[in-house]
Amino acid sequence: MFYQDLVRQIDYEPLALLPDTVTELILEEDTAATGQRVESGLEGTPSTMKILNKSLRYRIREDPLRVVYPMSDDFPSFRKINDEELTRDTEISDGVFRVSNSGVQYILKIVNRPLYDPHDTDVLREELENLEYFAGVPNIVQAAGIAVSTNPYATFSGSDGPLVVTVVLLEAYPGGPLQQVLSENRITEYAWKKWPVQIGTALNRFHEAKKTHMDMKPSNIVIDSDGNAVIIDISGIGGITRRWCAPEIQDEASPFDLPFEQRQLHDNWAYGKVLSEMASHAKDEPFSKTLKQVADCLLKENCQSRMSLPRAISRLEGADNWIRCTIL
Repeated sequence: MFYQDLVRQIDYEPLALLPDTVTELILEEDTAATGQRVESGLEGTPSTMKILNKSLRYRIREDPLRVVYPMSDDFPSFRKINDEELTRDTEISDGVFRVSNSGVQYILKIVNRPLYDPHDTDVLREELENLEYFAGVPNIVQAAGIAVSTNPYATFSGSDGPLVVTVVLLEAYPGGPLQQVLSENRITEYAWKKWPVQIGTALNRFHEAKKTHMDMKPSNIVIDSDGNAVIIDISGIGGITRRWCAPEIQDEASPFDLPFEQRQLHDNWAYGKVLSEMASHAKDEPFSKTLKQVADCLLKENCQSRMSLPRAISRLEGADNWIRCTIL
């Protein structure tokens, strides 16, 4: 309660707050009895002044924990939307919502989400850059637009400062995540044999661009309205699931800082684990035998002896074509 009382008693008018941002006011004991004295900004009350029996000084800085909004000018190719026209349906996770507009479903990500951390903006910026890079590429999530506004921290309303991104809108994929399909044992209800090649080909597009996904797993693969597999969460730095980590990076404190080649090998291993999961849920399918064989080659303990991703895709394409010919 004391700190709340103290904050209420400070007269902020004389303070030189930073313009167009969030200012952090830091109170420190003035052991040298020098510097600026915060007492000049306090209105004396018995509850606060009784405790403030030491000299204090203050300093100000830009709040390092403030919400940092990406600049709209950095992403000129995205369609600008008015998020007020969107109807929020359900919250999928913190700051991620299912929304709709005129009957069309989307996924919405807000910048100023609960429990925000400054790294979140780095993640979102990387995702925007990858969405821009992979625009129109099959089997990779696509952007539907961004919402922009003037700086929410503008000191004066109506200022003509640069616009910032407040919301990212993504295409929605009604088939839901692959994880749900597997957990409900519904994989054979789909034309699923195309999924391994689709996922592998999309992941290979990342590697050809010297990018990595780093969190390949069934919950980051969704099924679109045509029954195709689509990779989502494509920032490459947003998070990593230890259970889906290649053995050689299990104990890495900063896996995103590893050289590209090591991150690529990790992606290939995780892709193999996805294939293994799919094979285990379609045991009686003839294609599952080849799928398991390819998965085993990608999951080898020795990362240098693992099958390459292009080779795995080629094997899967050949097996699927052979099965099609046999059925015909």
